Amino acid sequence: MIINSLAAQDSISSSKEKAVVYFMRNDPKALLITCDFYNGDRYIGGLRGLNFLKYECDAGGQLFWAAADNNDFLEMTLKSGETYIVDVEYRMGFYKWKIKLNVISEDSDDYDFLKAKILKKVPIQFSPLEIEAANNKRKDFISKSLAKYKELKAVEANTAVPVHLFNVEHETEQAKRNCPILLDYNFVDFPFSKNSIELSGALGLIKNPSMSQSLNVASSLNSLAREGFYRLMANNPSTKRFYKTAAFSVDILLYMPIPLTSGWMHEEFHRAILAKHGGNSYNEMNDFPITKSLISVLNVKDDDLVRLKSESPQDMVRMSEAGIEGEYLLANNINKNVFFYNSKSISFTPLIIALNSSMYVQMCSGKNIDKETDALVEAEGSNVNKRDLVGLDFLSYTYDLFRPDEPYQGRGIHSSGVGLSRYIKRSQLTSHELSYLKRQGFLQLINYLNPISFQFKSFTIGVGKNGDPIRANLYFNHWLTSFGYDISATALLKNNNHNYVFSVHNYANYYEWFPGIEIETYNYLLGENRLKKPIPVSARVMGWLQPRNGLFYSRKASLGGMIEVKGYYPISKYFSPYISVTAKTNGWVAGNIYLESNLSGSFGLQAIF
Repeated sequence: MIINSLAAQDSISSSKEKAVVYFMRNDPKALLITCDFYNGDRYIGGLRGLNFLKYECDAGGQLFWAAADNNDFLEMTLKSGETYIVDVEYRMGFYKWKIKLNVISEDSDDYDFLKAKILKKVPIQFSPLEIEAANNKRKDFISKSLAKYKELKAVEANTAVPVHLFNVEHETEQAKRNCPILLDYNFVDFPFSKNSIELSGALGLIKNPSMSQSLNVASSLNSLAREGFYRLMANNPSTKRFYKTAAFSVDILLYMPIPLTSGWMHEEFHRAILAKHGGNSYNEMNDFPITKSLISVLNVKDDDLVRLKSESPQDMVRMSEAGIEGEYLLANNINKNVFFYNSKSISFTPLIIALNSSMYVQMCSGKNIDKETDALVEAEGSNVNKRDLVGLDFLSYTYDLFRPDEPYQGRGIHSSGVGLSRYIKRSQLTSHELSYLKRQGFLQLINYLNPISFQFKSFTIGVGKNGDPIRANLYFNHWLTSFGYDISATALLKNNNHNYVFSVHNYANYYEWFPGIEIETYNYLLGENRLKKPIPVSARVMGWLQPRNGLFYSRKASLGGMIEVKGYYPISKYFSPYISVTAKTNGWVAGNIYLESNLSGSFGLQAIF
């Protein structure tokens, strides 16, 4: 019976005299939204759920449009005997869903995929009486909608700028584009690379990467997996239905304790603080400790920790929080790439990072957490090289934050009698300190306020002069810092092919709140329309008030700021070497290892596929 049924619908073509157009809803995000379809001044049917509407009409120029929370118009030139598939897409606007009609090209994989769906189902049918009744009821609405359409067309003709809403051919080309796979690595990052070389010779550039180097590695791996998997699976009709499950599985795999992943980068951010002060260490993640729940930074000398606390109590605090600082930076890198390149791929990594990091902070204030510390101490025994540099990150963070003047030796002798006692237990915190840590765990929930984490990648807020949609998004972060914490709000904006990032910061220590602002242009094309190869430039400017000397108990503010410029030189379609220069005053900046004033420069290579 199944075979006979399919044979009866082995074609979706129309008669030789007519053209047929299929309007398909294939987007689960808008299952409950009703949309209606029109051909010129005539209502032709409506859809709700994942269904499709079949419409036969005369060949020649036709104006189709759809109405939901908005209207979207589509001009088509139809040929007799030809079949057309129009995908009814839904995009989240500033406060409501927006409908978009996209013609599916016959040479695309989506065409075959949607055609197969059409062959398996019966189209929605409306009787002539239903059509006529709807037309009589909507006469005024149809008239006003077409009048507005004609006004917009007149504006388009006068400005000689194509209105993106009606430019079907342009939209189809846009839909075909893939988000690029971005591979980025800065080979040297001075002056930090000088510390790396002093610790391990020339190999130190690899063994002791800077914060930006390990972040670039983790970001590149994520881009390769995210966009590569999308191209392998989502563009192939036979594997498309398994893509979401596979994407989730890959993101989980990349969060396991293996090298070059976000977890590996987490440990490298810890190590970078120690290396800055001349201390060497080893990332246990390089040993593929897949079965371990707590990963350590090994081969750390007590003397290096004593010196670090003496030289910079601020860096001692930061060393404990640096791991999740790096992870949220990775999440924000993904946010920017997904948004600015309008990626169709799915990434669960920002959400996984928010889940893991917030739970880790909250776990450290749990009543039974000291059992974890006791188990670590017993397993490591008298072997100093097996001891982690901080233990449970946020117990150490809180302890050192409230005790900037206590020497590191004040922690006492290790229970084995060999070396110093590094790990802080919950029972060592005062009730006031524990309350502060619990509050930070609660504030970590702010990191869930990220629409991109929940696959709401872009909100359309208007149409630019070049006809492309003006897109925006907004997300929030709670950062732990060397002096307390920072709550930031970041807005992303794409307008006329220009990319902008705007952030406001609320820095807080024990006593006060301090404001900050950040403005960034992302991959701005310098010399566009003038140079054969425009030069992509990313630039960032920050200004802030932060606690004087970066201390938790400081009541006075210190004015500061940072300027960062990164310029690329495309030597081919795929490769662009770049130089980055950063100048900053005293102050904490996520991802910049220097709390003191500093001038840094790096040289690297970006590959785009």
